[in-house]
Amino acid sequence: MPVILLTNHYDERPAAIVKEAVPEGFTLMMLEKECQQELVEKAPLADYFLVSGRLQISQEVISAATRLKMIQRTGVGIDMLDLKAIGERNIPVYVNAGINAASVAEHAVLHILAALRRLVIVDASIRNGIWAKRDNGLQTNELSGKTVGLVGAGNIGRHTAKMLSGFDCRIIYYDMYRLSPEMEQELGITYQPFEQLLEQSDIISLHCPMTDETRGIINKETIAKMKDGVILVNTARGGLIVEQDLREALDSKKVKAAGLDVFSTEPPAKDNPLITCQNVTLSPHMGGVTYESFKDMMAGAMQNMVIYEQGRMAELESKRLKTE
Repeated sequence: MPVILLTNHYDERPAAIVKEAVPEGFTLMMLEKECQQELVEKAPLADYFLVSGRLQISQEVISAATRLKMIQRTGVGIDMLDLKAIGERNIPVYVNAGINAASVAEHAVLHILAALRRLVIVDASIRNGIWAKRDNGLQTNELSGKTVGLVGAGNIGRHTAKMLSGFDCRIIYYDMYRLSPEMEQELGITYQPFEQLLEQSDIISLHCPMTDETRGIINKETIAKMKDGVILVNTARGGLIVEQDLREALDSKKVKAAGLDVFSTEPPAKDNPLITCQNVTLSPHMGGVTYESFKDMMAGAMQNMVIYEQGRMAELESKRLKTE
């Protein structure tokens, strides 16, 4: 009976959803705690990895996984995978492309609106007995009429564009791979080179993967090119932002507000410079995790393993990640 190793530790409720999704004829093994050493120790027992969380699928893990047939991501991020080590073993990697795109896009729009309307600050003032309708209201802004710059036009970026289309705002985007003219027209978005996007956007929302090229893409130099009073939202990866540079920009009001679902280290350290910022809305990397999206992610991942076990690899080709 093939064994699936979930490379993370889940508490009772998410664990129950995962267990419910396990296909007939497979056995599920979980980590007792989120621990790299336990992952290494259990790797030799696994035929399949169900990769979730931040533990590294390192060369040590891959070397230990002598029975491993296939790696399946619950989502699409690959920054925890040692692709060189995986490629050397010729182990196929499959991703759940687009499975939680709508969920993350909704969360990005939520952060945009919360920042524009200073929702967390206004909520706190009422809880502290302060009813300042006009004083608070006049410090907020509408999304209508603003220019929103999307950095990244993959599944999540495109879903975000669709959701924003009803807000009567101008949407521009940058991606290393420009969309077709037909797709741009369908989404109602306009391509701009990265620097021009920085200069034109009232709101910038990050939707690109974390790679060597994009690490620290939001830094002192790129922030300087942005409009004064820009709003920055990140539901992608924390490493896209140099956090100290963003803190300084928030303090100077160069950046009016930020909405952050991700951090360079997760969970963020107590001395993270953004934690104490009043004009930052924070959430714990939960953009892609709703009840619906979590169930869909697990069901989709398990189904891919069934298809692979049955030798129907051609059906998975569009979901396979290149590791060479």
